[in-house]
This record gives sequence, C-alpha cells and structure tokens, in this order.
Amino acid sequence: MKHTRTLLVLSVLGLLIGSFVYASLSQSTLLAEQVKIEPKPFDLENPDGVSVYVKLTKDGVPVVEEIDPSTVLLEGFMTPISTSVTRRPPEFIAVFDGTMVALWVKVLISHMGITTPLPWVPVKITLRISGLLYDGTTWEGYGEIKVYVPDSSSPPPPPPP
Repeated sequence: MKHTRTLLVLSVLGLLIGSFVYASLSQSTLLAEQVKIEPKPFDLENPDGVSVYVKLTKDGVPVVEEIDPSTVLLEGFMTPISTSVTRRPPEFIAVFDGTMVALWVKVLISHMGITTPLPWVPVKITLRISGLLYDGTTWEGYGEIKVYVPDSSSPPPPPPP
C-alpha cells in the first residue's frame, strides 16, 4: 500500500514537472529583426550614452509598444537610463550609460584578445539586448557596436632610483 501511494505521488509529480518543462520550452523567444547601436564609432575614452534601436514583430505585427521597459537588459545586466518608442518606423529605443558600456566593451576586448592590424579601423563587437513583452513573451536581439581598440602597449618602465 505504501509503495503504491509513493508511486502515485511520484507519477503525479513527474507529470507536473514534465508539463512545466514543456510549457517553458514551447514558449519561444522572439528575435528582433534589427538592432542598431549608436554612436558609430563609440569612443571608449569619452563615452556618451549608447542608444540601442530595436525593431521587433510578432507574427508580422510590430510589438515594440508592448515591450516592458523595466525588463530590458543589455548584455544581461545593464539597465537602460531611458526608453522610448517611435511611431514610424516603430522602434523601441533604449539609452544606456556610456561609461558602463565602455567598461564592458573593454572587458570583452581584453577577454577575447581583440586586436586590429590597423589602429584607425574600428572593430565590431556584438552586444545582446533582451527583455519581456507585457504578456511575458521573451525577446532578444543582437547588434554591433563599432569601437577603436585601445592601444595595448604597456606603460614605460619607471625611472631608475
């Protein structure tokens, strides 16, 4: 009797977990049609605000007005300092703190070992923006920020004592 009850409880628990996992996986993430990042090029030494322009549709209908601004993140951790929506063409605009973006881009450059053979040619680094619609639908998009890679030469040695 005990084993039957345990088996029944485990079966019900398994069904609940399975249905939850199925529901989570079946809800697909919307992918933005276009993500533009400005300014181009972005000055890592004197960073101004970074504007990210997102075009997003669901079943062919623009849904940028349905984006919940409180859920928007750049690279999974930076929140915008302001957001707005344009009418024509419909775009969601999120402005991020330039200093935070510059610090993160420098980390990416260092971590990925990005260099450029010509210091006057900017490189493109892909950034991810994501969030939720008011109905809970997840969305994400990828855009490129153009930057000049800072000189990686080490500082001169200190003078002799």
